[in-house]
Amino acid sequence: MLKWCRRLHNWLGLLLVAQILLWFLSGLVMAVLPIEQVRGEHLRSQPLANWQQAQVSPAVVLAQHSSEAILNLSQQLAVTHSHLSAVPVYVIDDGGQRFRYSAVDGSLLTALAEQDISQLAQLQYQGKAGLHQIKLLQQAPAEVRHLPAPLWQLQFADSDNTHFYLDPATGAVLRVRTDSWRWFDFFWMLHIMDYDERSNFNNPLLITTAGASLLFTLTGILLLWQRYRPRRKLAI
Repeated sequence: MLKWCRRLHNWLGLLLVAQILLWFLSGLVMAVLPIEQVRGEHLRSQPLANWQQAQVSPAVVLAQHSSEAILNLSQQLAVTHSHLSAVPVYVIDDGGQRFRYSAVDGSLLTALAEQDISQLAQLQYQGKAGLHQIKLLQQAPAEVRHLPAPLWQLQFADSDNTHFYLDPATGAVLRVRTDSWRWFDFFWMLHIMDYDERSNFNNPLLITTAGASLLFTLTGILLLWQRYRPRRKLAI
C-alpha cells in the first residue's frame, strides 16, 4: 500500500509541479496588484445621473419591444460649461440589438459624433497624457470581448497604454484597459487554466488538475505521517 502510494505521489509531483508553481505565482501577482488600479478606476471620473429626473417608466419603453427584451440602467454624458453632466438612460437588449432611451423624455438616443466622443473621453480621463488614437470598432477586441459592438476605442499616450471603451450613444466609459489589467488577465488565465475565454472557472482541465493536486497532497500527508509517526517502544 505504501509503495503504491509513494509511486503515485512521485508521478503526480512530476506531472503537477509546473502548474502548482503557476498557481502560486499567479496568485501572488493578483494579490499584489491593487484591484482598483487593475480596473483603471484611478484613471477615470464617473459622473452619476440623478434618477429623480426620470419622467418615463421602464414599462413604457419595454412595451415597444418583445417579451424577451432585457432592460438595464445607464446614463448619457454631456458637456455643460466645460463640465460633465449625466442624464439617466434605459438600455434595452432585444434579440441581439441594443436600444437606448432617455429616461427623461423617452426619446431614442442616436450615436454621438466622433468629436463628441473624443471630448467626453478626455474629460473623463484622469491621467496626464494626451489622446493618441480613436477608433470606432465594429467588433469588440479580446480584452473587452463581452461588450456589444460597435463601440469606440480611445488610446491615451501614457506609460500604462490606457484604452477607454465608450458607448457610442451615451459617451459613457464601459471599460478601462491598461497594461496592469492585461498582466492581471494573463495571470488570471494561468490561474484558472482557461486559455481561450479566460472566464470559465469550472472548466474540466482545472477540475481535473485540482483533483489530482488534492490527491498529491493527501498521499504526501500519508507518507509524511508514516515516516514520522511515533514508534512503539518494545518492552524489555
